[in-house]
Amino acid sequence: MSKVIVIGGGPAGMMSAIAAARNHEVILIEKNKELGKKLKITGGGRCNITNMRDIEDFLDKIIRNPKFLYSSLYTFTNLDLVEFFEKRDVEFKIEEDFKVYPEKDKSDIIIKALHDELDEVGVKVIYEKTLVDIIIEDEEIKGVILNDNDIIKADKVIIATGGHSYPKTGSDGRIHSILKKYGENITKIYPSLVPLVFSEDWIKNLQGISLKNIKVSAKYFKNKKISMDGDILFAHFGLTGPVILNLSSYINKHLQDGSIELNLDFVPNVSKDEVRKIIRKNNNKSIYNNLKEILPVNFTKQLLEYLNIDKKPNNLTKEEENKIVDSIKELKLNCKGTKSINEAIVTSGGISVKSINSSTMESRVIKNLHYAGEVIDIEGLTGGYNLQIAFSTGYLAGISV
Repeated sequence: MSKVIVIGGGPAGMMSAIAAARNHEVILIEKNKELGKKLKITGGGRCNITNMRDIEDFLDKIIRNPKFLYSSLYTFTNLDLVEFFEKRDVEFKIEEDFKVYPEKDKSDIIIKALHDELDEVGVKVIYEKTLVDIIIEDEEIKGVILNDNDIIKADKVIIATGGHSYPKTGSDGRIHSILKKYGENITKIYPSLVPLVFSEDWIKNLQGISLKNIKVSAKYFKNKKISMDGDILFAHFGLTGPVILNLSSYINKHLQDGSIELNLDFVPNVSKDEVRKIIRKNNNKSIYNNLKEILPVNFTKQLLEYLNIDKKPNNLTKEEENKIVDSIKELKLNCKGTKSINEAIVTSGGISVKSINSSTMESRVIKNLHYAGEVIDIEGLTGGYNLQIAFSTGYLAGISV
């Protein structure tokens, strides 16, 4: 049996090790004291492990290099992933938008099932060791160098160290600088699925207010347009929430060229004329009381304060009415940037897919070196897509070594 080293004990690394252990001696190296540290906090600890859309529809939710993922996603599908865990007594439930969660809403259940399987197939796990370099001879990997100058020789290596996001969990992105010196092409790194920061100070007063089913639109890079529906949450710095995180994945690379204007429709299913009628529905009530049938009072109060309108409906001028309606139906906010990569859910960028054989996950630059997961320049939207990518690429790398 040949020896395989897997670097990184996240979902991609654990699945790689499990798959590789069918035919090889496998050593899994993890820099933390435990496996699955980032997986543990995914989805607020609930662990949205995958999405049950058909794989063709699933691929539409991959926004970076979806074609590269054909082999991995069809080799180990979302159905295969669910079956893998169900055979290990994990029960699942499907929620809104086909998101799959463990029945008990605990990521620990997923981590334990993976841990048990690693034990079952005989994977040796080494904790609290960090990769500092790789050993290359004649463009072929021969082993790894760990901290304390520990050297482990290997026939094949799988790198599944994650990206740059959430560095406290271990995915600090140092591997990219190591690989770059051996000729790997590393694309530019950006935070993705990340909250957005805005120029308007007044929205700080909306901190903590959440709104559902908002339509958010933006124009970016050579008049490209993106429009998405979903939930938002106001924060002291700007906006977060599922639709904002997803939108960030499209505009993050272009914010370095200047701010991008976002257009928010807070009631996409209510027309402007209907909003006008609601504003004037009862002339004896305040405007925000009339509007509470479509928007939270704490939101409209702050909006009216920002617009400097403190009148009963029957005293409103047409101009003031238009201001209110336009602010509800097409509020314009200037996004000046994103929060840091430390607060991003995933990393955009990484090892170029041009450097990897998508059928085996093997490097085209370094023989017998394979990659899996977020270390590669691949990313999906929120909804379980990124974890499925990790498991699928991990599985393909594991059976290909």
